[in-house]
Amino acid sequence: MSRKPSRARLVNALLVALALGLLAWTIWSNRLTIQDVLDRRPDPWLFLLGFALYMTGLISTFIRWRLLVRALGLPFPVRTALRLGFIGNVFNLVIPGAVGGDLIKAAYLFREFPRKKTQAGGSIAIDRIIGLLGLFLLGALAGLAGWQSAGRDLRTLIALVWCAAVGGIVGLAVVFTPALYRPFVRWSSGRGRLETLLVELVAMASVFRGRVGTLVVALVFAMSNHTLNIIAFYLVGQAMFHGEAPTLGQHFLTVPLVLFTTAVPLPFGALGLTELVSQGLFTLVGQPDGAVGMMGFRLLMYGGGLISVAVYLLNLRQVRTLEAEAEEVQDELDTVAAPSTDRGESSVPA
Repeated sequence: MSRKPSRARLVNALLVALALGLLAWTIWSNRLTIQDVLDRRPDPWLFLLGFALYMTGLISTFIRWRLLVRALGLPFPVRTALRLGFIGNVFNLVIPGAVGGDLIKAAYLFREFPRKKTQAGGSIAIDRIIGLLGLFLLGALAGLAGWQSAGRDLRTLIALVWCAAVGGIVGLAVVFTPALYRPFVRWSSGRGRLETLLVELVAMASVFRGRVGTLVVALVFAMSNHTLNIIAFYLVGQAMFHGEAPTLGQHFLTVPLVLFTTAVPLPFGALGLTELVSQGLFTLVGQPDGAVGMMGFRLLMYGGGLISVAVYLLNLRQVRTLEAEAEEVQDELDTVAAPSTDRGESSVPA
């Protein structure tokens, strides 16, 4: 019997322990601030407004992904994109495990579009890149607007955000340049699944290269989504600190990097780590309670997680099937990552 499942469970258990440990340390370190916030009674209406903005942004990410799948010429109803988006959110935010939300979505696309499954699966990666690029572009533009009044440390932060934004643009340019793939396609000739994967990636790059308008719209979606998240974060701060939170402009400088850390592969949306990063970043704008602010925003995230769980339970039978298929997708990706050295191998993905 393979030891892979046991090893994966052990690694996952260690990551869960790390996340909970970081959160416990953050709560203990900020216990006085948390007590002060509770004593002052946070404004529930601002929390509710923030939650509405957060949910609007979350749903817009599902629509953005559908836009990219449709750009490949694949039929993909809005209802399906929303259902898969919510189910994927459960696996990313609520259920700690080796199978993430992106694998769940990839499993569906692989099953429904077997002849274009690499292209369809690639839409998930493109969506992630565009999402991060939109996040950094917002921070970069906010940094440009606030450069004159920023101190030395904050200017260093702004410069880092600009580097990340430029890096994202260069990364997208590389992804959508088919000519860069062709030497690898020639090298992979006769290597079965790896060759098929690279051929499909060239096709995907060619398709998206001809749909610049779609990519621009997707980027606008991403920036709009992150804008809603930043405003929601700001409203949570106002609800908890009653006017003592940083300005909205300062949130546009710091929150993009705070939210970026939720992409770190730690359970429950990088629980604990993001709070610590928020603490450090908000200190740069004169707010020592950034960790508590992130805890407040996380309440919005888990509120969205509860709605996602409801969708998950309503589609439980399909979820079980997708989860099993996602594990097969992971095994297939592992096989591609370590292809056979036998050049006579001619197997291709089903």
